[in-house]
Amino acid sequence: MPTKSSRGVKASRVKRAECESVEFAEVEFSAPVVPRLVIRFSDGLSVLVENERSIPLAAAFLAEFRHQRKGGGR
Repeated sequence: MPTKSSRGVKASRVKRAECESVEFAEVEFSAPVVPRLVIRFSDGLSVLVENERSIPLAAAFLAEFRHQRKGGGR
C-alpha cells in the first residue's frame, strides 16, 4: 500500500516567499587603497609605478624617453 510523501505535506504547509519586483541596481564597493610611486621630472613628465614588477618597464620607458629627447631617434 503506497504511503503519502511527507515532503509534499510539508511543502503545502510552508508559505513560500513571492517575488514582488526585479530591478537593476548599481552597487559601489570601495576598492582597497594601494600606494603607488609617482616620479615627477622637471619638464612635466610623470611616471606612475604601480608595484615592483613595473620598475623594469618604467626604466625602459625612461631610457627611451631620454634617448628620444637627445635626438637619437630622429
